[in-house]
Amino acid sequence: MSLKVFHTADLHLGMTFRNRGYPEEVRQQLVEARYEALERMVELANAEKCRLFIVAGDLFHRAQPPPEAIARAVRSLSRFQGDCVALLPGNHDYCDGYGSLWKELRELAPDSLLLLTDTVPYPLHDYGIDAVLYPAPCHRKHSRENRLGWIRQLAERPAARWHLGVAHGTVRGISPDLEDEYFPMEESELAGLRLDHCFLGHTHVRHPDLEEVQGALFCFSGTPEPDGFDCRHGGSAWITTLDENGVHCRAVATGKFRFMEISRELRGASGLDELEEELRQVGKRSLVKLRLSGFLPEEAYNNRRRRLDEMRSAVLYLEDNDSDLAVELSAEFIAARFPAGSFPQRLLSRLAQKNDPAALQLAYRLINEVKR
Repeated sequence: MSLKVFHTADLHLGMTFRNRGYPEEVRQQLVEARYEALERMVELANAEKCRLFIVAGDLFHRAQPPPEAIARAVRSLSRFQGDCVALLPGNHDYCDGYGSLWKELRELAPDSLLLLTDTVPYPLHDYGIDAVLYPAPCHRKHSRENRLGWIRQLAERPAARWHLGVAHGTVRGISPDLEDEYFPMEESELAGLRLDHCFLGHTHVRHPDLEEVQGALFCFSGTPEPDGFDCRHGGSAWITTLDENGVHCRAVATGKFRFMEISRELRGASGLDELEEELRQVGKRSLVKLRLSGFLPEEAYNNRRRRLDEMRSAVLYLEDNDSDLAVELSAEFIAARFPAGSFPQRLLSRLAQKNDPAALQLAYRLINEVKR
């Protein structure tokens, strides 16, 4: 008999996106997109006929989200048509016994919502699933120690076909954690737990970065909805099937928006036209950080800000940096600005003939500084 599980984490409901000065309309769309992602994942899990829906931590961005955020999340999860939704506290929505989040969730939760707040086995037999979950919930935002120890020390495990870990934290060599402050785990440590599979959260990039993987000891789902320019994928989750052939994980796309960084070196006025077409191809669901370098003819350079402003309508959000873009120092440009036979005119003309744009630009800047 097989068990199909939908695995997600790190949705961070309640992120406000006030850190970059986004226009209010854009900010609101980013906030709303995370709730929409949860709704899409529930619909996808239902279409795939998953029996278990696992959120491996950080469903919420804070340990004290507003009540309407909690209620909205519960409503979405209540639409799961499988047997059980298992929700783990992550390091952002940790459970320390004092906050109200997990108490409110317990009050609102339907029978199908299982809160993995304690370091004890959670048999799923009452849900008709022949499996046991072994959680490592976060009890604070930072910790140099993970919470897997209790699983190793367990004298006896409940009888079940499948023994599954659910944890939130980093894995050394895979997750960025320079200070070892996010419940760090080792691959060997996870292997030593002797579980059939571990559903992990915290790392916002999917691991393994494959569309399908067979026999994986553990997987990070990555965030289902991208949240910044350091998150350059389209959002993902796993559909994990456990059967007589072992564990098979299949990645599914879940995100709406895409964050992108584009660097372009422009040569000639046509470069702006090509850039505009590229942004139109990127589309309205993209947020773009654009860095421009190179050289433009004087007229195109003077009009670049207007052209960039026109390009903003091609994407959801455009953040540009043109500090490395300069005027093309053509022979005509030099002749128009410096008297014939003058030292600046002779120097710049000679450098222009040598086809050394970098030296030419440096000389032009130095000449202008002396003139001031």
